Amino acid sequence: MKLERYFWRFWLGGLAIMAIMIALNPMFVSDVSPWGIRNHQSAGSAAQVDAIQSAWQAAGVMEYAPAMLALDFAYIAMYSFGAFCGGRMFFATNLAPLKWLGVIVLAAAVLIAVADSIETVCQLIQVLQVKGDDRLAGIAAAAQPIKSTGFFTSLVAIPLALAVRRRLAKRA
Repeated sequence: MKLERYFWRFWLGGLAIMAIMIALNPMFVSDVSPWGIRNHQSAGSAAQVDAIQSAWQAAGVMEYAPAMLALDFAYIAMYSFGAFCGGRMFFATNLAPLKWLGVIVLAAAVLIAVADSIETVCQLIQVLQVKGDDRLAGIAAAAQPIKSTGFFTSLVAIPLALAVRRRLAKRA
């Protein structure tokens, strides 16, 4: 099935990009941003963004921030599309539990794509300007828990749907 190939390729590809981002994140860790990029995402104010970016400049890593955000955009595209394909794949079955899980995964994929894109665009503008902006920081901080909820929902629902599909296939 083409849809299943897309699901595996893009979903796992997105997870691989996330693993790379997690591996690179420690370079952005400082006293001001103990969680690295995640602190920048949830900063919420221009003053916090400026403090984080100043710490990154002092550590000599500010120049890598745009590349990290470009990697984030690649992750968003890959993971969201993969999850969306998975949701469609599960929904396309005639099995009620998989249909429901498919709907949940589809909704999570859309949440991730929209909220994470908004958050990352707001971050990128501030990084490129090397200046925090209260409005952009507030938008990014508001989008951060929404995208996280979508991600964690998909991270639970997709393996659950795969397990249900496998179990039901064994019965047939």
